[in-house]
Amino acid sequence: MRNLIIMIIVCLPILCSAQLNKNIWKASILQGAAGFVDGANQAYLFHYSGSMFEKWGIAPNEEAWRNKWAKDSNGNTLVGTERFPLSSTSLVFLTDFHHSTRFAYNRLNEATVLVYAFGHRAKTKKWWWYVLDFGVMFAARSVGFSASFDIIFK
Repeated sequence: MRNLIIMIIVCLPILCSAQLNKNIWKASILQGAAGFVDGANQAYLFHYSGSMFEKWGIAPNEEAWRNKWAKDSNGNTLVGTERFPLSSTSLVFLTDFHHSTRFAYNRLNEATVLVYAFGHRAKTKKWWWYVLDFGVMFAARSVGFSASFDIIFK
């Protein structure tokens, strides 16, 4: 929690500058969400035992991977036979928590790039303003990750 407060205090003066991307707030919100999703994924993978995931009945990753494969009449996993069309490739995010959070994380990163690009001003600015833009987004991602991994799913 102390690290979150320090990051916010350090970033506040930067956020008030006029040279930042005009969509920096939107991009930062997307990066905060991406960090939160990534933190939830990492907590699921590495802090599963005794966590909310276990209490909610979400299968551990060691078992969840089986969700993309069909099962025979005895309940055995048939690796190589998809449970539903594309369940082991482009629709794998529908099968388990790990893949759904990876999917969300990647889509949020892609959305951030688009929002940032649309907010780019026509005039060029000094290179260090781009570094500051990305520093703000990195801080937002870090806050989201920490909120998820260190606080909610601890």
